[in-house]
Amino acid sequence: MAEVTIIQTLRGPIVCKTSDNEFSKLRITRAYIKLLCIPEGDAKIVSLARIGNYEVRMFEASQSSSDVAPLFSIELFDHDAQSPVDSRFCYDIGEGVAAYQDLISR
Repeated sequence: MAEVTIIQTLRGPIVCKTSDNEFSKLRITRAYIKLLCIPEGDAKIVSLARIGNYEVRMFEASQSSSDVAPLFSIELFDHDAQSPVDSRFCYDIGEGVAAYQDLISR
């Protein structure tokens, strides 16, 4: 009888208690790794989220010899207007998380 109870318990939903901030950090980190893996010559753009006609995208930052160059930029793009609405340069993953959360909240 105890075995049946264990099996029924394991069949229930598994809930991951991850905060929005942690989930966003994982999303940004994963996207940045994807961005780094795109071959030279290809468009270095990774989609982070699509909400209606809007898309939040990550771009490779322009190459600079400076030590303080941003890692990437994040942009909110309006597909209806075919133009960017807003963008942010991000110097680390934390700034990317803040920019992503701000842009998806609009």
